[in-house]
Formats: sequence, C-alpha cells, structure tokens
Amino acid sequence: MDPKPIDDFDIRTLDGYREGGALLPSPDQHVGLIDVTGQKLRLVEHPRDNVLYGGDGYTYESRKTYAPHTLLVILESPHRFEYDASGHPVALVMGKTGCLFFRLFEDALRSSVMRLKEGTYDLVLANAVRYQTSCGLSPMDRTLRDHNWFDIYDTYGGEEDMRQRIFALKPWYTVNCATGGRNPSGIRARVSKSLDAFGLIKGKHYTEGTHPASWEYARGPSSKLID
Repeated sequence: MDPKPIDDFDIRTLDGYREGGALLPSPDQHVGLIDVTGQKLRLVEHPRDNVLYGGDGYTYESRKTYAPHTLLVILESPHRFEYDASGHPVALVMGKTGCLFFRLFEDALRSSVMRLKEGTYDLVLANAVRYQTSCGLSPMDRTLRDHNWFDIYDTYGGEEDMRQRIFALKPWYTVNCATGGRNPSGIRARVSKSLDAFGLIKGKHYTEGTHPASWEYARGPSSKLID
C-alpha cells in the first residue's frame, strides 16, 4: 500500500484503534530556550507556543521570534494527559513526565556527548507520530500503542511527515527520546534509522536518550539520561 498524506489521515481507520482515543494530531511546540555561555548551560522554560508549518518553513503560533537555532527533542506519540476531555491537544510532556523533563533535561544535556556551541537555542518538542497511538487507554497497552505507531509511521506517511518537519525546523541538534530502550526493533531505533536516512550523523547532529517518563528510575552514578 502506498503511504497516504498524513494530513488526510483518520486514525479510526487503523485496525488497532480503540473507541474514545483522540482523533486530532498534536502540534510540535516551542517550550523554552537553551542558553549556552562558555561552560554554562541553562534551560529557561517558556509558555507553550505551537509550531506552524507551511511550504518549506515554519513559524510559531504567537508569531514571535526567539532564538537563531533550534534544539529538537523527539518523542514517540502524544499521551492521554496531553489532550483535554474533549479530545483536543493541550500540550506535550504533561503531568509527571513533564515535571521530570523540565527538572532534569538541563543536567542530562550537560552530561551527554553532545557539546552545544555557545549561543541560544529554541527548545522544540515533537512527536515522531503526531497522533495518539495509545488511544488514551488507561492503563496504557504498549503492544497496541506500538502496533498503531508502526502502522502510521510505515504505512500512512508518518515517517515522511516527520522528515518534512525536521527539514523545516533545520535543528542544529536533535535528541531522540522516543520510547523503546535498546530494542533494535523498537520505536526509538526506528526513529534513529530514519534520522540516519535523512542525513543526520549520530554523535554530531543527533543523539539518543531514554524517555523522560523513566528518568526518575535512572539516577545512579553510571546512568545517563541522554547519551
């Protein structure tokens, strides 16, 4: 089957869709600035600002201009807390995951192999698949989520949609924090495979990290949240 345009996609057509799941895609968001001065790195959290794509470029919903460069963090797909009761997208990394992300991301970057050049970076969060592949189930059915994720990504234009957004953003650095651990057949590995195919070089243009939801369990001296 040829991939379908992602903008025309109806998640209810998936054989893995479950009634009650959100139908709308969740937009990528500007969530703050990363300021690098000498050896110092600081995260300044901002109010959420949706990314609007058009043509080969993008703008922010507020029409503001923040920083000259972008640091992109990729997750897998929006979770149930990222939608309101009516199924409309609210924000990325909400609830406990959001608390962990904003509390630990700064330190995780400092200890990673990535060496950010001095300057200021827009911090943008994006889901590789913008649709709620978990269908909002509680507790989450990870097998179902992964099945729907791969279905959209490989069959319904999800990979191409991510490619177009990355090429529009032109991030200086990208951190792949999608779920999947070190499983070579998992979501994170699939996203990294795409980044390689897009021409990004691991260790130079992008690196990998564990999903922020797991960061509270990886705080030992030998643990790294971001490679």
